[in-house]
Amino acid sequence: MRAVTLTTEGQPAAFIDQPDPQPPADGAVIELKASSVNGFDVFQVGGGLIGMMPHDLPTIVGRDLAGVVRAVGVDRTDVAVGDEVLGFITGDVPLHDGTWAELVVGGANLILAPKPAGLDWAAAGAIPLAGATALDSVDAIDPKPGDTVLIVGATGGVGSFAVQLAAARGARVLASARPGEEMDFVLGLGAVEAIDYTVPDLAEAIRRLAPDGVAGLIDTVNRGEAFAPLAALVRDGGRAATTLGAADEAALAERGIVATNVRGTPTTEKLTSLAGLAAAGTLRVPIQATFALADYGKAVVAFTRSSTKLVLQSCTLGCFRSVSIMKRL
Repeated sequence: MRAVTLTTEGQPAAFIDQPDPQPPADGAVIELKASSVNGFDVFQVGGGLIGMMPHDLPTIVGRDLAGVVRAVGVDRTDVAVGDEVLGFITGDVPLHDGTWAELVVGGANLILAPKPAGLDWAAAGAIPLAGATALDSVDAIDPKPGDTVLIVGATGGVGSFAVQLAAARGARVLASARPGEEMDFVLGLGAVEAIDYTVPDLAEAIRRLAPDGVAGLIDTVNRGEAFAPLAALVRDGGRAATTLGAADEAALAERGIVATNVRGTPTTEKLTSLAGLAAAGTLRVPIQATFALADYGKAVVAFTRSSTKLVLQSCTLGCFRSVSIMKRL
C-alpha cells in the first residue's frame, strides 16, 4: 500500500510504499475511501510535531477516516469484514498509526462507527474530529431554547457544525463571518445574525446585537488576550467554550461562568449520532474541495491559504469550510 509517511526527523512526509498491514488482536484494517485535513495534520505532515511529541517512525499522518473494513483482529467485536465505517485514530504517543493511507490499521486507538447507507464517503470522512469537537463545544455551553449564543469561527469546520447543532437546540445563534458569501453561508446553517469579524472592535459589534450579553460563547479562533473581550460578553452565570485552550476557567468562575477548554474527543456514540444526523439531512457537511490521496500536498496548501486568509486557525477540515482527501475522485 501507499501512505503519507514521516520517515526521518526534520523532514516532511512523503507518499511512499509501505507493507500491507495486518490487524492487531484488538484492531482492524480499513480500506480508505476518504479522510480530511486537520490543523494537527498540517503541522505533522511538515515534520513540525516530531520535536514536540514522541513519534515511532515511520509514522503515517492523518486522524479522520471513512472506509470499508477489510480485516479484523481476533479480539475486535464491534465491526466485521465488509462493514462501511467512519472513524478516528486517537493521538496516542508515540504517534505511529494514521489515516492518510490506502489501508488504515489501528488497535484500540481506532474508533469506529457504522456509516449510514445514505451518507457519501466524503461527508463521512469529514465528520469525525470536527463534528465531535463541535458537539463537545455545544454540550459545554448547554444552550436552552431561546438562549442567545455566540459562535466565533463559524465558517470553519468545527464552527459550521456548532452553528447547526446549537440552532437545532433552539438557540438564537450569532455567528462571525466575512461580508458576502460567508455571511450567507452561516445564515443558511441556522444563525439568526451574521457578524462581520473584520470590524476593528468585534466585541462592540456583538454587544450592539446582544446588549444584555450572551448566554453562551464558542470560540474556535482566538487565543490568550484576544479571547478575553469575547468572554466578557458572556453574562454572569453563562457558559464559554474554546477549542484553543484560551479560557481562564478559574477567573471566569468568579463571575459564575462555567468555562471549558474543549478537546474534541470522537467516540463511537458521538460519531454514530453525527453520521445519523448527516444521513438524515439535518446536519450539513460542507465540503469545499476534494483531492486524491496522492495530492495531499495540494490539500495542505489549500488548507493553509484559506485558514490564514480567513483567520480560522481551528478550521479542522481545511479552507473556510472543508477540504477532504479521497482515495479516488
